Amino acid sequence: MIDAISFKDKTLHYIDQRFLPLQEKYVATQDYKEAIEAIKTLAVRGAPLIGVAAAYTIMLGINSFNGTKEEFPSFFKSLVAEVEASRPTAVNLFFAAARMKKVYDENFEADTIEVLFAKMNEAASKIHADEIANCDAMSRHGVDQIKIDLAEILKTRKLNVLTHCNTGTLACCGTGSALGVIRLAWQEGLIERVITAESRPLLQGLRLTAWELQQDGIPFVSISDSSSAFLMQRGMIDFGIVGADRIAANGDSANKIGTCAHAISLYHHKLPFYIAAPVSTIDITIPDGTHIPIEERNADELRTIFGTQVATPTTPVLNYAFDVTPSYLIRGIITDKKAVVGNYVEGLAALM
Repeated sequence: MIDAISFKDKTLHYIDQRFLPLQEKYVATQDYKEAIEAIKTLAVRGAPLIGVAAAYTIMLGINSFNGTKEEFPSFFKSLVAEVEASRPTAVNLFFAAARMKKVYDENFEADTIEVLFAKMNEAASKIHADEIANCDAMSRHGVDQIKIDLAEILKTRKLNVLTHCNTGTLACCGTGSALGVIRLAWQEGLIERVITAESRPLLQGLRLTAWELQQDGIPFVSISDSSSAFLMQRGMIDFGIVGADRIAANGDSANKIGTCAHAISLYHHKLPFYIAAPVSTIDITIPDGTHIPIEERNADELRTIFGTQVATPTTPVLNYAFDVTPSYLIRGIITDKKAVVGNYVEGLAALM
């Protein structure tokens, strides 16, 4: 299993995903500002992994504190605000920060600073352990739903699945969300081949998902983002499954830019499209996808490719990191609790 992130001896360890697959660079840091920068620059990425990283980053900050108990509340408030500002779209980050704040709120008055810190460290470790367990549960629910929806095809042959961006161990700590479902489906003999879209501009599908599939020996082929509709037209894709960074109350789902285009093509070709994400990704406070904040990243991510200039520095660029897929395009939302199909407003509310 890939060791994407861990926290030992007050030190955060992570693999810097910007260098994969050509270099496996592991980083160890006790500096919470360095950890925040890792989240900002996508050295650490993937919604569930960002949540775990956020909890551990808060612990790094707490471990660096050397003031009095009376001084700690203002320090802690500032620390959490810095962590929350690192990535605006992934709700798991805010979910993890909220769990850490809850431990603080419930124990600050009664505990010594040492006992408080120990409880917060336990909370961060629990967030990590929960994400690993969530992946196993999502994988089972997802495979069970695929067996139902694609039963007729499975009577005669195995399935070809499209995925976008990276949703495996590198993104989720455990076996993965969407990629976890794919892994278990392959283990159970349901998958012929995985089609992984490149996921421009940072190529998480081509670099990261392909690397994880190679590690597991799962048959796959990488494609350009723009070619998926053509493959569907030729009968080379049977269904699609991706992760999500935030899911609104009505099921609208934000994921890596390019996801919505795949979903529209799948819908047109009458092929099922699934979202796989832990319950922590659901933001029941927002009614629909129009309320999801969409991160716009540095234009040079498009104007350059790994340091090579491919457009003039003055070329106008829109570089949105995510798009929102409307819920009507989604066959099912697979969570760690169950697979929700049909009425997402009622189904997701019941999960929460």
